[in-house]
Amino acid sequence: MSESGTDSTVLTPRLRTTTRRSLFWIAAAILLVVVAVITLNLAGNAVEGPPLDPTSPYEAGTQAVAEVLRDQGVDVVVTTTLDDARAAADLAGESTLIFSNYEGYLTEEQVKDAAGLTSTVIVAEPVLNELLAIAPEVAQAGTSSETVAAGCTASTVAHAPQITAGPSGYRVIEPSPDITSCYGNDDDGYGLIILDRGDTELKILGATDALTNGGITAADNAAFALRLLGENDTLIWYTPSFLDIADGGGTATLDELAPGWVLPGTWLFLLTLLAGALWRGRRFGPLVIEKLPVTVRSSETMQGRARLYAKSTARLHTLDSLRIGTIRRLAMLCGMPSTASVDDVINRVSPLVGQPLAQLQHLLLDADPSTDNELISLSDELLALEDRVRTIIRPA
Repeated sequence: MSESGTDSTVLTPRLRTTTRRSLFWIAAAILLVVVAVITLNLAGNAVEGPPLDPTSPYEAGTQAVAEVLRDQGVDVVVTTTLDDARAAADLAGESTLIFSNYEGYLTEEQVKDAAGLTSTVIVAEPVLNELLAIAPEVAQAGTSSETVAAGCTASTVAHAPQITAGPSGYRVIEPSPDITSCYGNDDDGYGLIILDRGDTELKILGATDALTNGGITAADNAAFALRLLGENDTLIWYTPSFLDIADGGGTATLDELAPGWVLPGTWLFLLTLLAGALWRGRRFGPLVIEKLPVTVRSSETMQGRARLYAKSTARLHTLDSLRIGTIRRLAMLCGMPSTASVDDVINRVSPLVGQPLAQLQHLLLDADPSTDNELISLSDELLALEDRVRTIIRPA
């Protein structure tokens, strides 16, 4: 007994062996995940790009109108922080500033600060809290994508009688002679609202589709965009970025909102899960070919199916199975495609064997055996028909 126990071999690999073998695959999986995340982030940023980005050639970008403005002599200054926008405004003097807070990097106070930097300020698609900070007389309205008429006499719209509205709309809730609403739709929403603040002309723009690369060629969008953005010699195009958050603004991120224990706890959970998988996970050895205990011959399958048909008296079902095989073989003998219909096969076989179409149709389609003898008789006729066609097509 002791000698047998000494000579025995442990076939199941130990945890240390399994771990050593798995290290390569674990490292490869981690590397693959990291590469995939980086690739997806880069690809997503390349395809999408921030909306109204003057450097983006994609559909949501505005590179086309920015380049045309430069060709017309407008100095287009692109900035990505509020400090840079403020510095550009100080250097330019009388100028136009356009910005949007799509990503939520700016606080309401920063939006209010940006809205007073230049003599003409265009705020694209502001949301409720931003409107309360810069234009409490204006509220959000329904969205629209239809073509709308100017409906006002502002100089900005003089050469653009119709533009593509949307994606946002705004309405005036406190009317004033200093407020002009343009490009209204049937829902009392306007694509452009101009507020005269004395030293500053503030423009709330909802019809941003008219500026994008994808929509600039529709209606009078090009004329509208060039007039709106090119009123002054300098256009400061401010696209807020995460750098504005470092200055104390912006919406709190998920990391800032989550408790401090979340990240360490997540890593601990993942490591525990991995250790448990390595410890208790099933250890697979090499693949082993196992012989099946029984080999079922096709003839036995056929006989078993025949007995089932006989027991259930499914004569028509049995005959249809025979017909399908006969029709398929007849089509092959006649050089017809596998998609040939029964009627095509009957029309081809009838002149070959000299039988009327009605007789062949009765045999291959219509006959319904009521007894076992009729089923056997029809089966014999199918076999005889197939043999006759084979003899004609391929004589001995």
